[in-house]
Amino acid sequence: MRNTKYLRVLSKVLIVLGTFALTLGAFAGIVNNNLLNGPKLADHIESIRQDPAVIAKMSVQLTDVLIEKAPNAAPFRPVIENAAAKILSSDALSEPIRGAAVQLRDAFVKGQALKLEFTETANVAIEKVNMFAPQLGIEPIAALSLEPPAGSILATINTLQKVLKISDTLSMALPIAAAVLFLVVILLAPYRRQGAQRVAKSVMISGGIIAGISGAIWIATNIFGRDPDIGIYLIASWNQFDAAFWIPAAILIVAGGMAYTLLGGVLPDVDVPSEVAKTWKRIWARPANVWISFARAIIFVALGAFIVMNTQVALRGLLFIASALMIATAIFEFNRLLVRSIEKEKAS
Repeated sequence: MRNTKYLRVLSKVLIVLGTFALTLGAFAGIVNNNLLNGPKLADHIESIRQDPAVIAKMSVQLTDVLIEKAPNAAPFRPVIENAAAKILSSDALSEPIRGAAVQLRDAFVKGQALKLEFTETANVAIEKVNMFAPQLGIEPIAALSLEPPAGSILATINTLQKVLKISDTLSMALPIAAAVLFLVVILLAPYRRQGAQRVAKSVMISGGIIAGISGAIWIATNIFGRDPDIGIYLIASWNQFDAAFWIPAAILIVAGGMAYTLLGGVLPDVDVPSEVAKTWKRIWARPANVWISFARAIIFVALGAFIVMNTQVALRGLLFIASALMIATAIFEFNRLLVRSIEKEKAS
C-alpha cells in the first residue's frame, strides 16, 4: 500500500518534470530553428525589412544619418526620404541585409561582439539619392555601423547570447528527456493506458503553456510597440515570428487531445459553439446591479476605444480567439464521436 502511494507521488513528479522538459525543449527548438538557422533568420529579417511601417521608419532614420553626414542636403529632406523609402524596399538591399543577418547569427552563436555593418547599404542609398538629385553631390560614407550602447541593452544582449548558445543542445536533449520521463510514467502506472492518458494530457498542457506565453509576448509587444524608437520594429518582428510559436502550440494541443481520446480518455461533452453563444448573451445581458452596469459601460468604452486605435492588433486578437475556438471544437467533437462509437460497440 505504501509502495503504491510512493509510486503515485513519483508518477506525479515525473509528469510535471516531463511537461516542463517538453515545453522548454519546444521553446529551445523554436529559437534554434528561427534565430540560429542562418538562411531562415535572413528570410525573417528580409520580410521585416519589407514591412511598410518599417520602411517608413527606416527611411526617416536613414535620412537623419545622411543629413548628419552631409548637412547641405537638409533642404532636400522630403526628396531624400522618398528616395530612401524606394531604396529600402528594393531588391538592391537584399544582399547587404542578408549579410547583416549572418553577422547577427554569428554574434548569437559564436558570442562575438554585436556590430552590424551598414556601410554598403548606406552607400547604395547614397548612390541612388545622387541619381534622383545629382545637385546634392553626397559623398560615399567611409564607415557606418550599429553597436548596442553600453548599459542595460548591452547586458541584455550578452545574456541573450549565453542563452542562445545552449539552445541547440536543449532543443535536442529536453524532448528526449521528456520522452524518457513520460515512458517511465507509463511503466509506473497500474494500467498502461491510464499512464498514456496522463502523458497525452501533459502534451496538451505543454501546448497550452506555449500558447499562453505567446499570447503574453503578443500583449507585451503591442504595449511596448508604442515606443517611438523601437516600437515599429518590435511589432514587425513579432508579426514575422509569431507563427513559429502558435503552430507548435496548436500541434501539441491537437496531438495531445487526439491521443487522449484515442486512448479512451473521456473529455467533457462540451458544445463549443453553444457555450460561446451563451457566453456572448451573458456579456450583452444588462446587469441588475447599477455599479456592475456602470463598470461594464466603462469597460466597453475602453475596449471600443482600443479597437478603434489598434484595429490591426484587435483583428489579430479576434483571429487568434477564433482559431482557438475552432481547434477546441474539433477536439471535443472528435472526442464525442469516439465515445459514441465505443458506446455503439458495447451495445451491440
